[in-house]
Amino acid sequence: MISRHARRLWGLLTALLVVTTLLGDADARKKKELPPPPPPPPVVEAPPPPPPPKPEVTEPTPAQNLQLAQLLSLKNLPPPHSTSRGERSRVIYPDQTLPLRFSHRNHLSRDIACDSCHQAALSSTSARDRLLPSEEDCAVCHPIDRADPYKKTAVGAQAACSTCHVGVPSEPGPETPAAGKDFESLVARIVIPDPNLKFNHKQHLDKQIPCATCHGDLSKVDLATRAQLPTMAQCLACHDSRMPMSSKASNPARPSPVESKSGLLSGRVSRGPSPRCGTCHLQQSDGLLATRFPSGVLAPSGMLRGDIHGMDWKNNHRQPAQADPEYCATCHKQSWCQSCHNGVVRPLDLHGGDYVSRHSIEARRNQPDCGSCHRRQTFCLGCHERLGVVAHSTLPTSPPVSSFFPGSSRRFHPDGWASPTAGPGHHSWEAQRNLRTCASCHREETCMDCHSSLPGGRFAQGKSPHGLDWIQSGRCQSLQSRNARVCLKCHRDGTLQLSCQN
Repeated sequence: MISRHARRLWGLLTALLVVTTLLGDADARKKKELPPPPPPPPVVEAPPPPPPPKPEVTEPTPAQNLQLAQLLSLKNLPPPHSTSRGERSRVIYPDQTLPLRFSHRNHLSRDIACDSCHQAALSSTSARDRLLPSEEDCAVCHPIDRADPYKKTAVGAQAACSTCHVGVPSEPGPETPAAGKDFESLVARIVIPDPNLKFNHKQHLDKQIPCATCHGDLSKVDLATRAQLPTMAQCLACHDSRMPMSSKASNPARPSPVESKSGLLSGRVSRGPSPRCGTCHLQQSDGLLATRFPSGVLAPSGMLRGDIHGMDWKNNHRQPAQADPEYCATCHKQSWCQSCHNGVVRPLDLHGGDYVSRHSIEARRNQPDCGSCHRRQTFCLGCHERLGVVAHSTLPTSPPVSSFFPGSSRRFHPDGWASPTAGPGHHSWEAQRNLRTCASCHREETCMDCHSSLPGGRFAQGKSPHGLDWIQSGRCQSLQSRNARVCLKCHRDGTLQLSCQN
């Protein structure tokens, strides 16, 4: 028989089970009635932070663009400029003596960079620096031994002195001196005179200019000579005032406008490669370019301005000098020009032989050219008076010989030049066209001899140089109102000719 306590406990458990069941059914019904929960929002990644601004680069360095190894090597470089061919100036680059056997072709084919032999070029700032490799540089690869000048090597680089030096015996002989100073005297010395030029290797390397740009493709050359030195055309490929100064330029690919000539020649233009002549050429203390050297006289080749200073340059330099006198002033002082253009001294080499007998042709063709050097009233007229080729000779004891008289043996003007009636060759046409031409040889008395109405002339009343109706013209009144004394040269005071009627 179950006790009362057990029955009470059983009833509580049964009630608890019923309540739990009812609650579970209610939750199930709610889940069926409610809509499904929305999907979770997608995960949006935060944008990456902006990169820090790059520092502004003012000048490129070899590490930022071309590596130094690329500058000193011929691999992957553009071919040299076509203007690298041609004869170099012997005044700028004096003749050299190179008693050597050397092959750039062989060394470059073994991937030997330029600085392996020309280490000094990396820091050279002057064209006078010695940049040839020394014996220590060669000894890095060649086992040179001065105690054994005929040293044989089985493999690798040769070590005998005759390998590189011309004139040194390759085998010992009965008259060959032993190793030492006497043997070393057989080695001919290299003579490379200093170039008459300015050049900075370090600055060009800092500007990332490869060696091949100035020296050409040395992988096809054995012994480098003057032919591998840069020409003026190669220099002008950069020094033309059109290259931007640095990477800060707005459009480096577009050439900058050329500044004024005075700024270019004086170097006041901030361009990078300076176009000023004194950037590369040596200068004197007065600022002019040095043109006279022991190797010769430096003169323009004509490549830049067509100003080749040939045999006829002294007679044909007028147009280039007038077009750009500042360019001429880079080499010449004004006193140099005045040595010929002073109107007093005539250079003996200006006119050819027997010029006196044929100068009349050039004088008639373009007479102002004569006046640029000669004073007509003294130089030209003085000579013509001494020869009698004037209206009347003014020299003492000279007869009145004149080209105006048909009987003269020294005739300067054509027939009919001074006839009373005007004809095709009459002097009146020339006098009306340009009276200054007549005045270059004739004085005022020459005209008054025929045209004056005063007594003593060739004509009783004088041949009037005025046109018809001169007295009634406005020109007569205008001339008289400005200076009436001019009329008194030919007309007597109080005569009718002095009263202009208008």
